[in-house]
Amino acid sequence: MSLDALFDRNPPTLWQQFSDSPFLFVTGRAYSFCSTNLSQLQDTPGRIRVVCISDTHNTHESLPTLPPGDILIHAGDLTNSGTEHELRSVLGWLSAQPHPLKVFIAGNHDTILATPTKRDAVLSCYSNLIYLENSFVTLNVREHQITVYGSPCTPRHGSGVFQYPRGKANWSHIPPRTDILITHGPPVHHLDSGGAGCPALLQALWRIRPRLHVFGHIHVGRGVECVGWSDAQMAYERLFAGKWGWTDILCVTFAAVRTFFCGRPAFIESEGTILVNAASVGGLRDEKRREAAVIDLIP
Repeated sequence: MSLDALFDRNPPTLWQQFSDSPFLFVTGRAYSFCSTNLSQLQDTPGRIRVVCISDTHNTHESLPTLPPGDILIHAGDLTNSGTEHELRSVLGWLSAQPHPLKVFIAGNHDTILATPTKRDAVLSCYSNLIYLENSFVTLNVREHQITVYGSPCTPRHGSGVFQYPRGKANWSHIPPRTDILITHGPPVHHLDSGGAGCPALLQALWRIRPRLHVFGHIHVGRGVECVGWSDAQMAYERLFAGKWGWTDILCVTFAAVRTFFCGRPAFIESEGTILVNAASVGGLRDEKRREAAVIDLIP
């Protein structure tokens, strides 16, 4: 499947996925079967509510009403062409949202944000918005300190901004105690619809293990996944990277069998990470408008 097909098209059917690679299809299904259900984490009093959107592409006025929360995150591609007019329109909308803290990054479509003088001139008009560009901020949420790091960078595809050559990513600047990571693109093999994500970003996640990672970019990959940094997860990632051995197959199979008999393993929020592909548009021509993803974190 080409990169163009991965970025904006409808998700492949189950039959198409099976036809592309029966082995990977079965392995992926087995891994998904033993993944944690997000419903275990929601609706607990006292949590910090994070509302996540991404890839609005000038559709902000037609999106479903955003739910309330403590932090609103936009993971890039606010615009289509990256003009000043487009950016001011979406930032005005973002600024008017009632969330106490509003954080956003750029995406590959947001051309004007790649020019510092133009960027600074626009952002100076929206003092209640926090813009991150390979930088971090510490937020005070109901007397709890939350460190948020944001980066617009994605592997090169087409002529967009904030892109790096594939295989030459550098994610070493992410603070080791980051609570929320915001990147425009996904890590490879997780909510990236078939491998369009960044391998180096996945390696950085294994090192940092933030509580929440919000991204978009691959519209068809929209969804939520909980990862616990388990042996089964590592085996699954090696299988999809083509670097597997028979022990990896046995590891994923054993995890699926154990889940069948014992139920899904508990998600230990202090040790695991919630991954969110929050792409707000979808469909063959981006005609779909999607609800924001809502994640509740333990303070």
